[in-house]
Amino acid sequence: MTLQISKITVKIDFWFVAIITLLLTLFPESLAAVCFGMCVLHEAGHLTAMLLCGKKAEEISLGYFGMRIVTDKRFLSPFREAVIAFAGPFVNLVLSILFYAFGKNDIATVNLSLGIFNLMPVTMLDGGHIISAFFPDSKLHRKLSLTCACTLLAVGIFVAVYTKENFTIMIVALYLLIGVISEK
Repeated sequence: MTLQISKITVKIDFWFVAIITLLLTLFPESLAAVCFGMCVLHEAGHLTAMLLCGKKAEEISLGYFGMRIVTDKRFLSPFREAVIAFAGPFVNLVLSILFYAFGKNDIATVNLSLGIFNLMPVTMLDGGHIISAFFPDSKLHRKLSLTCACTLLAVGIFVAVYTKENFTIMIVALYLLIGVISEK
C-alpha cells in the first residue's frame, strides 16, 4: 500500500502489517504495541533532525526489516549525517529517563533497549550510519557489522540454551546477520 503524506511517499509492505498483527495477536498483554509506538517516536526523531539539518525525506518504508527513511541525495557534512542518525536513539534514551522518573519501568526499559540496540555499529542500524557518516567506504565497517551480529548471535545462542525459553536475542541477531549479509 502506498500513501502520500505532504510530499513524502509512505510505503507499507504486507509483511510489516502481517508481523505487527501477529505480534499483537499472539501477545496482546505484552509491550508489543508500546514498542511499536516507541519505534514511531524514534523515527520522528530522525525526521525532526533531518528537517533541522536541511535534508528532506522522500519516502518512508515500513517493511519486514522495520522502518526506513529514504532521503534526498543532497550531501550533508559528516557531523550533520551523524546527528540525524543519532536523533532516533537519542529520543529513546530521553524517553527512557522520563519513563523511569515516572515509575513506568517496563516502558523505560523498552526505550533504553531500543536506544542501545540502534546504536550498535551494524550497517543497517543508526550506530552503523554514524560510523558511515565519517568512514563512508570502509570495508572495516562491514567487518565490524558482521562481527557485531555474529557476537550477538553467540550471546543469543548461549542465553537460549541457558534459559531454555528466551530466544529473543538469537532471533534479533539472526535478523541483523541476514540484513548485513543481504546489503550490497
